[in-house]
Amino acid sequence: MTGSPLLVAVTRALLRAGAELTITQPDSIEAARAQVGEAVAGGRYDAILAAGGDGTIRQVAATLIGTAMPLGIVPMGTGNVLAHEIGVPPEARAIADMLLNGPVIDAACARANDKPFLLMAGAGFDARVIAALDHRLKSQVGKAAYAGPMLGALVHAVDTLTVTIDGKPHEASWAVISNVRRYGGNFVMARHTGIEVRGLQAILFKARNRTVLVGQLMALAMGTLDERSARHGDVEMLPCHKAHVTAHKAVPTQIDGDAFGVTPLVVEAGATELRLIVPKHHRKPAAAR
Repeated sequence: MTGSPLLVAVTRALLRAGAELTITQPDSIEAARAQVGEAVAGGRYDAILAAGGDGTIRQVAATLIGTAMPLGIVPMGTGNVLAHEIGVPPEARAIADMLLNGPVIDAACARANDKPFLLMAGAGFDARVIAALDHRLKSQVGKAAYAGPMLGALVHAVDTLTVTIDGKPHEASWAVISNVRRYGGNFVMARHTGIEVRGLQAILFKARNRTVLVGQLMALAMGTLDERSARHGDVEMLPCHKAHVTAHKAVPTQIDGDAFGVTPLVVEAGATELRLIVPKHHRKPAAAR
């Protein structure tokens, strides 16, 4: 069996525990979705497992949203935001135990330009970084591959966006509309939403120049965006059911850490759910209740 050491170890742990697995390695998104659809329709499986990063998981989840089939994940990406959000353990045997014995929650889903997503959609700085990312280099060196694109996005003039949230327009240089609390890994960005909460949180960065943008990024890394918002007013956080992001010039956009074209971007809290396997210790955050 080939694959990452983590995936091999999880697979072996599942087999030792008596699980019956059908392992596939589809060569395209379309093939993956077709295989998932066939598995659901066949009625032979108790769950679908997706091994990969947040983008891969989103593609598999898109076929399962609104069905009764649970999704389990083996996080193998760079950021693994969903894994951090639900508290997936890093050890192979613990992941296998979660997949076999973990409870199933109803995860709220959202939509961006009518495409389903689980985590967040954005326009501006982070989307510029993702658009410039060398994915081959990323597969080799991980997070270090982001250094060059991040520097390039910092050198670029700050964007000017109009973000209309539930009918009210706001100005921003960078916008993230989040369906989860975490961002970019384990950084907490949106404290007042969560994967089990129907409703989004809009984080509007209002950088007038690169110096302010760097300060905002440092606050994100240190988990102090709320404090910066209160102190400087250059970050605004708003509850959101629908956001419409526009710009005079096309600005890159992203969903769940994947490039998603350019503005305009319409983000809506979805009316559908995904059945998601989580660890036994998973608890809905108190701030998101």
